[in-house]
Amino acid sequence: MFRVSLRKKFIAGTALLILLIGAALAFLVRHELHTRFEDEVYKRGLSISRYIAEAAEIPLITENNVSLQLLVNDYKKIDPDIGFIFLVSPENRVVAHTFGAQIPSDVLRQAIEKKSESPARIDIHTEDGLIYDCMVPIQGGALGYVHVGLYERVVAGNVHGVLLKMLPFVLTILLFGIIAAIAFASVVTRSIELLTTGVRKFTNGDLHEALPVRSDDEIGQLAVAFNSMTEKLSATTVSREYMEKLFDSMDDMLLVISPDGFIQSVNRAYCEVFECRPEDVLGHRIDEFKEQDAPICIFAAFRNSLVTGTVRGIECTCRTSSGASVPILFSLAVMKDDEGRPQSVVCAAQDISSLKKIQNDLHQKQLEVESINRNLEAIVAARTAELAVGNESLRAEIAERRKKTEELRIARDAAESANRAKSEFLANMSHEMRTPLNSIIGGTEYLEGTSLASDQQRCLEMIHIAGDSLLVQVNDLIDLARIEAGQLELLEEEFNLADTLETVVHMLGLNAEKKQLDLSLSTAPDIPHFVVGDRDRLQQVLVNLVSNAIKFTDSGGKVTVSAQRGKSGPQVTDVCFVVRDTGIGIESDKIDMIFETFAQADSSITRRYGGSGLGLAISRRLVEAMGGSFNVESVPGVGSSFSFSISFPLSGHASAAKQAVPDRAGRSCDIPVADKPEASDRFSRVLLVDDSLENRELMKLLLARQPLIIDEANNGREALELFERNEYSLVLMDIQMPIMDGFTATRMMRRVEERSGRSRTTVVALTAHAYEADIRRCKEAGCDDHIAKPFKKKGLLHCLGNYLRGVENE
Repeated sequence: MFRVSLRKKFIAGTALLILLIGAALAFLVRHELHTRFEDEVYKRGLSISRYIAEAAEIPLITENNVSLQLLVNDYKKIDPDIGFIFLVSPENRVVAHTFGAQIPSDVLRQAIEKKSESPARIDIHTEDGLIYDCMVPIQGGALGYVHVGLYERVVAGNVHGVLLKMLPFVLTILLFGIIAAIAFASVVTRSIELLTTGVRKFTNGDLHEALPVRSDDEIGQLAVAFNSMTEKLSATTVSREYMEKLFDSMDDMLLVISPDGFIQSVNRAYCEVFECRPEDVLGHRIDEFKEQDAPICIFAAFRNSLVTGTVRGIECTCRTSSGASVPILFSLAVMKDDEGRPQSVVCAAQDISSLKKIQNDLHQKQLEVESINRNLEAIVAARTAELAVGNESLRAEIAERRKKTEELRIARDAAESANRAKSEFLANMSHEMRTPLNSIIGGTEYLEGTSLASDQQRCLEMIHIAGDSLLVQVNDLIDLARIEAGQLELLEEEFNLADTLETVVHMLGLNAEKKQLDLSLSTAPDIPHFVVGDRDRLQQVLVNLVSNAIKFTDSGGKVTVSAQRGKSGPQVTDVCFVVRDTGIGIESDKIDMIFETFAQADSSITRRYGGSGLGLAISRRLVEAMGGSFNVESVPGVGSSFSFSISFPLSGHASAAKQAVPDRAGRSCDIPVADKPEASDRFSRVLLVDDSLENRELMKLLLARQPLIIDEANNGREALELFERNEYSLVLMDIQMPIMDGFTATRMMRRVEERSGRSRTTVVALTAHAYEADIRRCKEAGCDDHIAKPFKKKGLLHCLGNYLRGVENE
């Protein structure tokens, strides 16, 4: 007997179809088309990026962000294939963009990480698909970068269009392939008819009749394997019967379809709704049924589910065996094996006839409501005609109100302009007052280390005390003005509450000892250690209250600082602070007066104890800004008690170790302790940048005994020239200077480091700009630390000691 294997028969019949459609068209054509369109899209995006880069040079130089935004918006509207356009500065700050309200951080991060000094394409993967980011540097990257994003789906759409045009050709080839497949399949059809009959019996649950084996080829081997499988599955008949009963007990219609389209199982509900028997459906392909039969209605969704995995909420109208129409709502889900291959498709359907009836009833009601609305509109029209007469008087009133609104707008603009002028005045006043105070206080600190006569030493002490007092008054005046201008900024950072209280008591302990006062601290044991808030402002309030208590309490008296825990929750706790003294006390009718600016309860107090009368006014406003309020109890001749309560968010853990450095107005902020750089010898080279000769001379005197070599620069441009020629261990950078300010000079130094590959040089801002916003701007410009003028010599050396070898406090 001549033996031809089943594998060879089907390979000979289907090889032509696989080679023509699979290899030639599906792979080569689509790949080549995608590559060509991808190159064309990139060239178009690169052309757009270069045009925008040229057009954006002047707006970038002049910092005209409005023109930049209009440029990218107009170009985005012109080309619908553009996904986004955005420009970034050399510091990776977005200058203009078309993203809308929120910039996608993943797109920005991927674009910035792969930037270069030459035009390039950056492939960015997002949730919406692949984006070709065409990046072009502006003037070699000196002014920034232009990014134009084109979605990969533009390429896919073009490829899809070409493939659609090729569809008739492909279908012709496919037709010839099908004819060839039918010709070859007819050879083996006779041999597998018996096997098909057995499979159908098996599908219907008949596991007891074995198939006859009449050949020894693959079909015969398949019959043997099928008989073996039937024997094994017969042992699981009980489980299968149980699942079939469960399947039939469901009210929803269920069908199980094999991946090749054969119906494997239907439940009782399906047969009842469509008035058919299971054998009328089982074993048939779903595309063999007539039009409007349920299987043919789900055919398209079935093919889609094999690709997408799940299809939900498809509505269609099907026909029963008697010809009645039944609206159904069905969904399909693909069941896969462990390797992810489809095993079957489960279709669940519901009869929605009752729901449709309800929808029709609602539609009828809607029509009735619309009819009523039309009647109401006629009534409203008549009423509107009556009201038209009264509208004339309303128009006159509206015109008057518009006039008032315009006057209010003009007044508002004038107020805003005045507020801006006030803010600029405050900043200039702060700078101009602190700069000479820096020379006064720094100079006295330097002279304190020299040998002077007793009368000279006394005169020096008076100058130092007067300078410190003047600095306190300047700080108070500036703080008060900022509070009144609404410019107060409160920090939200973690700090140790107990340490803050102990710092205040320790700071003022010497003043109490000089007056022979008993100054004590009492904190409740349940006070939380770490809270979140503005530590410096809290400390400022406590220092003001304790200083006043010490000032107005005579020798032998007592001052007590205490803290108690109030109402608490899982995330927030209230803390009540109380400062009690046994001082002179306050008359009850004058308590409100002490919180007014430049006022005290008695004018004789100013002559006896001194002071500007700003401390309590500032303290009250700081407490109110932190959400608290003051309470004062006082008896003349007995003493006073000042208390306030503030709510603090709780911190989950202790802060990392931090080092204190000067912050706002000579106070301190927490920054991580920096590692000291290694030096080739025992001297470190420092660049001192300041437009004030007096400040530079003072700095050289204060640092004369330190192992430092100091170069001087009068402005930012001179500093940049010295920085390019020399290497420094540290740069002391003034901010407000002519020709080039400190912010610009620091940014240019960082660019020099990036271009030359030099290691990062420590830059410390040494400036009279001491507001929180000023410190933040210094850090954003590239400074590593900040020292506010006027500064103490000890604070200066302590800061330098964090970065330079051999610098120690004398």
